[in-house]
Amino acid sequence: MYAALIKVFQKVEQKLDAIAMYRIVSMALLEIAFFAILFGFLGLIPYGGVEILVSLSAALLAAFSTNWLCSKIWHTEVNNESAFITALILFFLIIPAQISDLESTWVVMLVTFVAILSKFVFAIRKQHIANPAALGVVLVALAYTLFPIPGYFESTWWVGRVELFLPLLIAGLAVVTKIRKWTPVLAFLSVAFAVYLFEEWRFGADVASRASTFWLSGPSLFLAFFMLTEPFTLPPTKKLQAGYGALIGFISQTTIFLPFLKMTPELALVLGNILFYPATLKRKLILPLVKTTEVAKNTFEFAFKKPEGLRFVPGQYLEWMLPHHKSDNRGIRRYFTIASSPTDSLIRIAVRFADTVSSYKNTLRAMQGGEIIIASQLAGDFVLPKDEEKAVALVAGGIGVTPFLSQIGYMKDTKSTRKTTLFYCNNTVSEIAYKDFLEAAAKDISLTTVHVLAKEQVAGYESGFLTREIIEKYLTDYKTVAWYLSGPPGMVNAYKKLLVEMGVSRKNIKQDFFPGLA
Repeated sequence: MYAALIKVFQKVEQKLDAIAMYRIVSMALLEIAFFAILFGFLGLIPYGGVEILVSLSAALLAAFSTNWLCSKIWHTEVNNESAFITALILFFLIIPAQISDLESTWVVMLVTFVAILSKFVFAIRKQHIANPAALGVVLVALAYTLFPIPGYFESTWWVGRVELFLPLLIAGLAVVTKIRKWTPVLAFLSVAFAVYLFEEWRFGADVASRASTFWLSGPSLFLAFFMLTEPFTLPPTKKLQAGYGALIGFISQTTIFLPFLKMTPELALVLGNILFYPATLKRKLILPLVKTTEVAKNTFEFAFKKPEGLRFVPGQYLEWMLPHHKSDNRGIRRYFTIASSPTDSLIRIAVRFADTVSSYKNTLRAMQGGEIIIASQLAGDFVLPKDEEKAVALVAGGIGVTPFLSQIGYMKDTKSTRKTTLFYCNNTVSEIAYKDFLEAAAKDISLTTVHVLAKEQVAGYESGFLTREIIEKYLTDYKTVAWYLSGPPGMVNAYKKLLVEMGVSRKNIKQDFFPGLA
């Protein structure tokens, strides 16, 4: 039963990986909106279907118009998908406007306007410092408090209703599965739930009866799934993400700030963004292309001018945005691991091109020297042990070799003595990327490269797939080394299973974050 569930989950992952991350988030939010509108027309929730549609339309109108205007003023690309997501999130935070109440409609539009504007105004080196939707709500609420504006404004998080629990849960799980950000989400929910129960007990409530309220209604699930995971404000490593989620979970539920400050979910998120801001990349990188090189059959390296002051750890990745006309369902963004060493004067990525490729890859392949790509969201825990005496075994599938190129290059440049074994799996010899680089590195560091070819038999190369016999042939101490697996999810899952069956501890196996086609 357990094995069957794992297979189903892996198939779901594969389906999600074929769709761009931002597209998944948009679709998930639209799914919740669809059920909200449907339930409104059926009278299952206290807001009418027409009212919900009016509120949604007002948020979208304000988002798209503000985003267009700001892009003209700041001379940036129009990113309507991001504006669309922000509008949908705010639509769920602000009570639907009454048809007869023009003021409430203007409030929805005002908050959306401020949220989109905040991406440009409250930004350092073109990188916003707080979740735009949360910051928009906080700033408008503050304005109503400090200035003589008629009326009163407060977020309602009306998405946190029992009737919308299942649509919210399904949509949220799809998003977190896609982006693999379980660490901050689980840290947030566990701490928030514990503090919530403590506060209920402290004030004399029936804890047992109130426990379900946290999950079935209230803001926590929506905040965790759709706002906590906002990529630009998320710290880069799992340890930091766990602390980030736990801190916001605590702040969002505690009453220690009363009576001086009424804590709200959006304020808790903004405070968490600010406190963890020093750990983020803090800027968008504008990278001019220097050269393109074919490094294997249908595999090209793209080398860009390295920005001054950029620091990263070998094995980390960036999100690469390449705006282009008529983008397909996979969108204008990709995650690519940095293939170059931090000591390199250029920043490199390597990309494999199939016979039929996305509009993104077509645009990337056509780039000329001097044309720019935008990189951001430096992150990743796929880094080598700090202990230089710890031997490592690296398993790469195809273009999954890129994090290892960065690591091997850095070991070479820093004269590392770490014992390293690379199992490099490809279909044919012609598909082996950076073969000369690996051979040269082996002369300077303790590196053994084992090539495994699935569709060719060549003298000096292993044939078929990576097996127990091949591993034991080159590594007698395979149970004690640290294993790193990078490549397509199917390959990574299969080889992780093989290693576990061979007695390798799961604690000694690391998998690369691989978001597939997105």
